Amino acid sequence: MVERIIKDFHSQTFNDPVDIREALDHYRTISGSGIQNLSTYEMEQLTSAFKKFFNYHFTILADTYPTKLFRICRNKLLLNGLEGRLLKISQLIGPPKGKSYYGRCNLPGESVFYAALDFHTAIWETKPEPGEYITVSEWKIKEGHKLWTHSIFHPVLSNVSKASKNGYEAWLQLQREMDPKLVQISDDLMTFLTEQYMMPVDYESRENYLFSGIYSSKLIQSKPDGNGFKIEAICYPSVKMEYGLTNLAILNSLVLQKLDLVEVTIFYVCETNYDTSNLIGDDIIYFSPMVAKTRNFDIQNDSILYDHKAELNLAIELDTKYGRR
Repeated sequence: MVERIIKDFHSQTFNDPVDIREALDHYRTISGSGIQNLSTYEMEQLTSAFKKFFNYHFTILADTYPTKLFRICRNKLLLNGLEGRLLKISQLIGPPKGKSYYGRCNLPGESVFYAALDFHTAIWETKPEPGEYITVSEWKIKEGHKLWTHSIFHPVLSNVSKASKNGYEAWLQLQREMDPKLVQISDDLMTFLTEQYMMPVDYESRENYLFSGIYSSKLIQSKPDGNGFKIEAICYPSVKMEYGLTNLAILNSLVLQKLDLVEVTIFYVCETNYDTSNLIGDDIIYFSPMVAKTRNFDIQNDSILYDHKAELNLAIELDTKYGRR
C-alpha cells in the first residue's frame, strides 16, 4: 500500500490513482470497524500513518458571508449538570485549548467553535431534551470582515444549500482548472473525506472523528502562510440535515475577532419530535413561552446582560394570559 498521495513534492509526482484508492479503502475499512476499539498505541500509529499519507491539501475556498450563524449550548453541560443560565460570553464559544476531545473538526486539545447556518440544523445537531434549558446564540460576521472558509463536498451526495452555493461553485471551478490526471484523485479524496465528515458518531465513540479531525486540524490550526493567508473555517455537510452543507467550524481564537454576537435567548424545552421525515418542520421542538432574551453584552468584561425588567413583564403577561381564571 502506498504511504503518500504525493510521491515527490519537487516534481509534483503523484502515486497512481489506483494505488491511492486502495489506500483510501484501507483507511475506510479501519474507520468502518470502529477506531474507538484501537489501543492507545494503535491510535498513535494510525494517526502518524494517516498524516503521512494525506500530504495533498487542496483548498475549495469561498468568501463566506452568512447573514446568520446559530450555536446552541445545553446549559447543564456547561454548569456541571445544573440547570441555570449562562452569564459569560466565553461560555457561548468553543472550549479553551486543552479542554476538548476528538471532534468532527478538531483533535484533542484543539479549540473550535461549531455553529450552523440555520436554526433547524443547530437543533438537530444538539438534540436538546425535554426538561432542560438551552442557550441559543445568534452571530454574524463583522462588517468589513471576511471568513475564509474551506468547503467539504461529497461529489454525489452533497445537498447544496443557498448559503453554501459559493463553496460548491468554487469546487467545480477548481476541478475545471485541475490537470485532468488529478480530477480522479481529487474526486476519490473528496469522497473519502466527506464520508468521514458525514459519518454518524456516538458521543461515547468520538475517536471515530480521527480522520476528519486530522484533516481539519491541518487546515484551520496551521499558521498563516508567507502571504499572511490562512483557512479560518470549514463548511461541511450535516448528517442530520440530509447532507446539506449547513455546518461551520471556526478557529475559536477568531470568533470574537471575526463575529458579532447579535442575540442570546434562553429557552426551556417542553417537548421534542425528532422525526427525520420532518427535518425542517415547526413541530420538532416546543419551548416554554417564558424566555430570557437579550441583545446587550459587555464584551470587555465577558458578560451577557439580561433584561430582568423585560423578563418580569413577560412573566406578568403570561400569568395574565395563562394563569388562573
